[in-house]
Amino acid sequence: MFQREGVDFVRVLGETTTMTSQALVAGAMDFSQINLVQLLAANTSGADLVVVGGDVMVPIYTLIVDPSIKSYAELKGKRLAVAGPTDPLNYVLVRMLEANGLKPGEYEFLGLGGTPNRVAGVQKGGVAGALVNQPSDFKALAAGMGQLGRSTDYVDNFQYTVTGARRDWVQKNKDLVVRFLRAYVRACEFFYNPRNKETVIRVLMERAKADREEAVKTYDLYMQTKKTIPQRGGIDLTGARAVAQNWKEFGLKREPPPVESVIDLSYLAEAQK
Repeated sequence: MFQREGVDFVRVLGETTTMTSQALVAGAMDFSQINLVQLLAANTSGADLVVVGGDVMVPIYTLIVDPSIKSYAELKGKRLAVAGPTDPLNYVLVRMLEANGLKPGEYEFLGLGGTPNRVAGVQKGGVAGALVNQPSDFKALAAGMGQLGRSTDYVDNFQYTVTGARRDWVQKNKDLVVRFLRAYVRACEFFYNPRNKETVIRVLMERAKADREEAVKTYDLYMQTKKTIPQRGGIDLTGARAVAQNWKEFGLKREPPPVESVIDLSYLAEAQK
């Protein structure tokens, strides 16, 4: 799809969300699927990043725990792995814990980075639990770990990650931005077309290093919710506002600008035509 639009790119996986935003600001990359909190944090520190499209809206994460833990109450006084101090998933995890009777201060967050590190932390006993996405959560459960619930049971309006870029670069490369987003929109539409199920499952197996059962479970879960992958590449403005309005809970040091000021969907609108 990207080749059809004449877009050639190298996909780079950032080690942490902070490093990803720093690389984007520094010009080491042109586009980034970055969590919205980090984009807002960068802009409050003087950057001028802009959201041009969506990515993950409501994230589906499973609270994976040590198999000895059977209830939320047993997490009291325990350490839980998170990606870092300002990761948006912390907001989600706090909501899950609060809904089950645990208040801040009754547990500890330990920053371990990405999903593989968090899973390893639970496996080795360094932490009691962690939020884990697909298909890693299915792998963890198959390996004997326990679970206490899914994020989507507690948080329904959220804009987790977005497609972002430097505003000056976007303005100078409008045609490329539109072509990139057009390919992205087509990819989202391709995912949701039931006729493409087997192709999507095969891609999940290849890209996520999942076996067929894990890939099928992931596909079925995403199709059931229809809120993780944007159906036409867009964003949930209500969810984006919720992120900006709760900036203190994400560990931001200063209030970010109004979220509308960092969103420019004119390029996406052109791509959707």
